Parts: sequence; structure tokens; C-alpha cells
Amino acid sequence: MGNKLSEGAKSIFISHAAVDSEIAARVSKSISIAFPNVTIFVSSDPESLAPGDPWVQKILDALKTASLIIALVTERGLSRKWVWFESGRAWFSGIKLFPCCLGKVRKSKLEPPFSLIQGLNIDMSGDLHILFDQIGQILSQPQVAIDFNELSQELTRLDFRAEQHQKTQDDPNAAEIRKDIKKTMDQFPPVRRETIRQFLVHGELSTTTAQTKVRETGANMEQYWHPEALARETSWLVPSEQNVRDDFFGQNRFALKPEVKPYLREYFDQQRVHD
Repeated sequence: MGNKLSEGAKSIFISHAAVDSEIAARVSKSISIAFPNVTIFVSSDPESLAPGDPWVQKILDALKTASLIIALVTERGLSRKWVWFESGRAWFSGIKLFPCCLGKVRKSKLEPPFSLIQGLNIDMSGDLHILFDQIGQILSQPQVAIDFNELSQELTRLDFRAEQHQKTQDDPNAAEIRKDIKKTMDQFPPVRRETIRQFLVHGELSTTTAQTKVRETGANMEQYWHPEALARETSWLVPSEQNVRDDFFGQNRFALKPEVKPYLREYFDQQRVHD
């Protein structure tokens, strides 16, 4: 991902909102693969900005030495003053600025000053191809081939994830919801937590498929609960309208409530960090 800046190195500065850090990291990683000799500064990357660093000065130094700036122009990014500040460096220095749009923000709908520069929709493989071609030309670097279709799909997924995460930050009930999830999950044995995780990963699942998916993880099935029992206990799972009363073949389907999914994803992300 990000690399430490070295004197005379070809460098790229990626400007982004904090909530878009996963997007920035994925873009940085892809550029590093395509252009191994290019230095990349991402403020959310510990390799670029380590704990204890004078962060404002480090950002200013990275902006001063950047050969080009990539601004992640999402709804979240446009609401952050630092993205505007960092992008503004290009206006006074003559270096290239690439406004890279994602999700609901499109290059054809940008407002000034970003609209005065040709933007890119980096959730589209064609625009990603243009971005990487431009990087290679500006920095005079040979390019290693990468899969732009795969990258565009991954950035679309990460944009949706960031949007959901932003909603949890803005939700006045967020603290109460997080507390409820943690309390319930702490009381559950691992197999029930894994069942919830499978619904988070796969979306709607039938009773039989959910059980199969959990068993395939190697979980101890002794304390397993069917989705219907989990739905009654947590209210997080909701049954499909097509479900029948007597589900002899285990075909009734369940899914997580959309409003609880970002909080559960946050919970599992935190557990992964602590494990």
C-alpha cells in the first residue's frame, strides 16, 4: 500500500475522507502493483503516517513533493475540508489532479472547482484504465497489467460499505444499537455468531443452506440454532414473505434487516482485529 517518501522519488498523494480509508488503501495497493517504483502517500496508511508523527507537517511535506494528486470524490469526501485543502495544492502548483468519483457522485455532475477538471468514474473499468494510463505517462513509468473489471467491482463494494459505515456514524441511535449487538453476541456461543456472520456474507439464506454454510466452517454444531430461532431471539433476521408454516424441507428463507447490517459488519471487523 503506502510507501515512505524518499527524496527524488516519483510520488502520488491520495486525498480521501477518513471513512473512505478502505477505498484509498485498495487504490493505493493497485497502483503499487501496476507501478512498483512509485511512492504513494495515503494519510490513513500507517506506513505513510505512523503514530507519533507530526501529521500536519507530514501531509504538507507529502503534498509539496507529490507528482500528482488523486482525490477520492465521494459524498463523504466532498463534505471533508481536508479533501478540498489537499486537492487545492494542484491549483497553485500546476501538478495533475485527478478527481476520482465513486457511487452517487459522478464526473458529469461535479461542481466547481472539481468540474473545471476532467474527472473519472473509477467504479467503471474504462475510466480506471484511463487513470492508470495517465499515471504511467505523467510519471514515465512502465505499467504492470491489472484486472480493471475486478478492481472496479471491488471499489463499488467498498463505496457501498463506506456509505453504510457513514450512516452508522450519523445515526443518533448508533450507541444503543452497538451496545445491544455486543451484549447479544457476547452471550451467544461461537456457532450462533457464525450463523449471523454467514447471513452477513451471503445475504438471504434458506434454513438448510444456512446450516450447511455454518457446518462447512468447522463450527461445533452442538449449540446451533436454526434461523427462525435466531430471528425470534434477536429480531435481526426477518423471514421471507414466501415462507410457509410447516417447513419440512428447510426451504424457508431469512435475511438480515438492512438497517442492522452495517453495525454487524462493524462488530465482526472489530472482532477480526482483536483476534
